[in-house]
Order: sequence, then structure tokens, then C-alpha cells
Amino acid sequence: MQTLELTDTNYHRLLKRQIRKSLPPELAEHPGMQDFLSAVNQAYTEYQDDLTRMELILEQSSGELFKANRELSRIAQEKTEEAALTSKRLEEVVGSISEVLVQLDREGNLTYLNQAWESITGYPVAASLGQRFAGFLPPLESREKLVEILNQESPGKEETLRIFTADGLEKWLGVSLSPYYAHGQHIGFTGTLSDVTARVTAETKLKSYTHDLERINAELDQFAYVVSHDLKAPLRAINNLSEWIEEDIADMLEGETKDQFRLLRGRVHRMENLINGILSYSRAGRIKTVKEKFLIKGLVDELCESFSTKKPLSFRIEGDAGTEIEAEKIALTQIIQNLISNGIKYNDKPEILITIGWKDLGSQFEFYVGDNGPGISPEFHERIFVIFQTLQARDEVESTGVGLAIVKKILDEKHSKIRIETVMGEGATFIFTWPKREA
Repeated sequence: MQTLELTDTNYHRLLKRQIRKSLPPELAEHPGMQDFLSAVNQAYTEYQDDLTRMELILEQSSGELFKANRELSRIAQEKTEEAALTSKRLEEVVGSISEVLVQLDREGNLTYLNQAWESITGYPVAASLGQRFAGFLPPLESREKLVEILNQESPGKEETLRIFTADGLEKWLGVSLSPYYAHGQHIGFTGTLSDVTARVTAETKLKSYTHDLERINAELDQFAYVVSHDLKAPLRAINNLSEWIEEDIADMLEGETKDQFRLLRGRVHRMENLINGILSYSRAGRIKTVKEKFLIKGLVDELCESFSTKKPLSFRIEGDAGTEIEAEKIALTQIIQNLISNGIKYNDKPEILITIGWKDLGSQFEFYVGDNGPGISPEFHERIFVIFQTLQARDEVESTGVGLAIVKKILDEKHSKIRIETVMGEGATFIFTWPKREA
């Protein structure tokens, strides 16, 4: 009993159970058996320790695995919600786009459409998918143009097709399609369709207005030519008759009468100049001439050589002699010529000095023509560009009052500006801009 008590006290619980079941007390007390039982007890104890440690490890691993699984489930849930929200937002964005997003297969059948398709054409998206796109383009020319678009060498270029909506209304679509590929194989087309009906309608109206304007301008030119011819004919007759009368009664004419005949012919010439001025003004800016490239200084030199006056006349040229311009040479010449003529005609100095210069401002040129005349009072800076307006009586300075009006009209047509800088008693300078790239 004492051995069993020791056994019960000292041995592992599993070993004690085996001793109780199998070993009689006398065998349990045998020294050799005691060593064997100690070794087995040690093995049981080590096994128990290993098992305890394993249980602890498993418990910790299970807890960590549970936490990881719970975290993964949370992340997966968040990503699922984010994906659903992104998908919803994408659908909302696609649905709000005013242009039709479209995909076609290689045969030209519709494989994808957003809601804008129904908004523009009136055809339901679901009912349209799988149908041939050409089937929605009844006009023959539109179907043929679609074939050209699908076969064009430069994809992405927008073309215009006519279509009839579900309500039978005519609309115009701007079509831009490009081929798309998968694994190197062409599987269809993708692109956009936009409602360009308003633009096409505006372009059609603009073409109609342009045609009408060209016709009206042609009629105006013809009218001006006929009127000027009909007006000039009696003027020439009056001039000729006055000369014949003066010759016939030359011995009867006295000094005052001769002056009146000269005055009569002067008025006739003034009227003829006015008619020519009206013709020039009516054509200014409307008649396009060929643009050419030339040196500005060359043009200015030619103009300077063409002027002669009773007073001493000199020119001062300021500007880069190598500056080239590509423009309507006739129009630019007409402007500078009129400004030089104006500076000479109204000059009150004994010696006339005309200054001509130009600057390159990057997107445009700036020209200026100055004189050493009496100057122009600021309150007249706008008035002098009105046709037939002169600052001095025509009997003092012979002028039609058309030259500066022509200058203003040409510059307005070029969307350019002109301004005046003046010092009273010292002269005036006309400064105007000229575009580098004319419309």
C-alpha cells in the first residue's frame, strides 16, 4: 500500500492509471521496474509539457487566425461596398454624359450604349443593342458615309451623319469611331456620338447668309458702277460745255467771269473725286486680294517716291529694314498712302516732314505715320474717320473726306485698331495695328 501511495503521489496520472490496472504491488517495488517506471514517467511528463505548449500555441494561433479572418472579412466588405459605390458613381457619370458612348462589333452591330442614346434618338437602349447601327440611318448617303467611317485610314476623325429619331425628327450626329483590339485582333469599334443639329443648322444658315451677302455685294458693286457712270457722264458734259463756252466768248470774258468758269470746273472735278471716293469706300475691305510676302521697307520706299508737293518734302523711316510681312499688299498700301496724303494735305509748315515706322509686337505689327502739321484736337479724333468729314472747308483745302474713312473701314475688317497721338502745333501721329495672320 505504501508503494501504491508513492506511486499515486509521484507518477504521472496516465502512468498511475496503468500501474493500478496492470502491476501487482511487489512488481512495482522491484528496482528495475522503478527505473523503467521513472523513465516512462519522464516521457509522460515531457509529453504533457509539449502538449500544454502546443495547446497554448494552437490557442494563440487560433486567436490570431480568427482576428485575421475577421479583419479580412471587414476589408472584403469595405472593398465590396467601395466597388459597388464606384460602379454606381460610374453609372451615374456615364448616364449624365450628354454624348453617346458607343461600341460596335466588327459587323457594325451595337454592343454598348449609354442612356444619352435614348435621350438623343428616342430609341430605348435595351431594344437598340444587337441591332445594326446603319439601320438607324435611313438616308442612303448617311449609310454610305458610315461605311467610309468604319473603313477610314485615320480613325477618330469626326464625321456628320443624318438620322431620324423615333418621333420622326431629323437630327445630325457627330460620329467619332476608332477600332479597338483584344489580344492583337480587331474586335470592333468604340467612340462617341453627339447631337450637332444646332451646329449644322447654324452652318447651313451661315452659308445661306454668306451667299446672300455675296449676291448683295455683287449687286452693290454693279449699282455703284452704273450710278458712278451715270453721274460722271453729265459732269464731263458740264466740264466740256464750260470749256467750249469759254473758248467761244474768250474775248468777252473779264477777270471775275474767268474765275467763275474756273470755279465751275473745280466744282465738277470735286464732284468727280467724290464719286470716285464713294466707289473706293464701298469696295474697301470687301474685295479680297492675294496675300503676298514682302519687305515693309520696300513698300514704304515705293510710297515715298510716289509723292510730290510744292513745299519741300522729306521722309523719316523708322523700323527694321529686314522685317517681312505676309499680307494683302494693296490694302496695307492704301492705308499708309491715305495717312501720308492726309499728313501732307493739311500740313501748315513751310517744310513737310513725314515719319513712317513699324514694330513687331509678336502676334501683330504696329505701324505709325506722323507729320509735323498743326495737330488734331482730341474732340475730333473720332469724327475725322467718318466719311465726308473734314476739319477745314473744302475751298481752303481740296478734299473729299473719304481717305481716313477708307482707312478705318479696312482696319475694322481686319479687327485692328487705330488711334491718334497729337501735340497741337507740332503734329499728329496715326498708330494702327495689323495682324500677322489675317483671317
